[in-house]
Amino acid sequence: MDIVVPAALGSMLTSRTAADLRCRAVVGPANNQLATPDVADLLHQRDIIWVPDYVASAGGVINAISTELHRVSADEARARVRAIEDTVDDLLDTAQRCGQTPAQAASELARRRLNGTSGPTGTNHGAVADPGSVAR
Repeated sequence: MDIVVPAALGSMLTSRTAADLRCRAVVGPANNQLATPDVADLLHQRDIIWVPDYVASAGGVINAISTELHRVSADEARARVRAIEDTVDDLLDTAQRCGQTPAQAASELARRRLNGTSGPTGTNHGAVADPGSVAR
């Protein structure tokens, strides 16, 4: 299989399951998929891309905030949700460029957005250019 999609249970990715996986990526909405943080490193060592649950699940939150709180049109809300693709691309590129796991890059991205600071090269990257642009 190409992608495993954990969608119901947390902590299902353990060091044992990570060793047994035969896929290219793990991307799903289940919360807290990793039993322990070091599982992200194990996946990375096996060249299995893991996109953190809070990144994979962002579409629902962005759509709800956009339509309910910010009262934007359905087209604008969809555009904001589609921007997740740019964020994930940036996340994976940053992880590769910096020799990090996608989990580490996602944590850094979240920290930068919360602090309103720029990325590692002094500029914000891709969809990160305006920290509030996606969730406005």
